Amino acid sequence: MADPFAALVALLARLEDELPYVTVDDVCDRWEPAEQRTACAALITEAIADRRLFTDLRQRLNAETGARTPVRLVRLNRLHPQVEGLL
Repeated sequence: MADPFAALVALLARLEDELPYVTVDDVCDRWEPAEQRTACAALITEAIADRRLFTDLRQRLNAETGARTPVRLVRLNRLHPQVEGLL
C-alpha cells in the first residue's frame, strides 16, 4: 500500500456517506489487505492523536438483550491540511 493514510481517508469518507456513524471496527473490518487489521487500528490511533480524525466514545444498545457495549466513533477532520488535500 503506497500511502496507508490516503487509503484510510478514502475508506472513511466513503463509510461516512454510507453509514449513520462509523466505528473503528467498521473501518478496520473493511481494511485491505485484511491481514493488516492491527495496522489499521494503529493508524487510526495515530491519526486521532494528530487530530486528523475526530473521535467520540458512545454505547451501542443491543435491542434484544438491553446490553450496552462501548464503541469508539471516528470521523474525518475535513479541515486538517493532511485530510483536506486527500478529499
